[in-house]
Amino acid sequence: MPGKGKEVALRTDPVVVEPLSEHTATVIFLHGPGDTPEILSGPVEHWRGNGQVDHVKFVLPYAPVIPLTAKGGVSMPAWFDIVSLPPAADEDVAGIFASRDYIQSLITDEISAGTPAERILLAGFSQGGAVAVLAGLTYPKSLAGIALLSGWLPLIDSFRDYMPEENANKETPIFLGHGMEDRTVTLEMAKKSRDALTGMGFAISWDVYPGLGHATCEDELDDVEAFIDEQLS
Repeated sequence: MPGKGKEVALRTDPVVVEPLSEHTATVIFLHGPGDTPEILSGPVEHWRGNGQVDHVKFVLPYAPVIPLTAKGGVSMPAWFDIVSLPPAADEDVAGIFASRDYIQSLITDEISAGTPAERILLAGFSQGGAVAVLAGLTYPKSLAGIALLSGWLPLIDSFRDYMPEENANKETPIFLGHGMEDRTVTLEMAKKSRDALTGMGFAISWDVYPGLGHATCEDELDDVEAFIDEQLS
């Protein structure tokens, strides 16, 4: 049954990639369903070493292992249950918010350790992006930015209802990148998410990549690097 959304009592500590120079900013980067943070080592290494993001610490959290309805109940790493893609109307609200709360706790940990909120950027691929955009836009302090790759806006029809009345992230830049050949999270769903965010007044940077499916590519990673550099330089 979708919507169980049980919180996981014990979570695996995130993978932390320390900066190459003095730490002045943090990117919290969420993987997609069925994966682990190690899948993100490629993009992170693509960005490091050229001086633009060498001051950035990367925090790569683990999603809990849960049964996914869309996969016949098979258990795998996922931020919340998925009934079908594009996301069905009966979304796992409790699971979405449990992961939202966990990611927001990681933001708070970074702030407590000395990194200001405005020096923290959230990024996520696929389902991880759905959690990142919700966590970022409902966080009570202004963040540096949000990057959503091959993802979607969760709870799209009611998303506005979850926005704080005084939204600290109303002006937070949002990068949306999507493959034009994505058959998992369709381009139509991505455009619907873009339009919903724009309609709520958020600042959107939109890029699509010909021939790209549900994945990343070098051009997209270069665009994300430029976005990170712009927000965290």
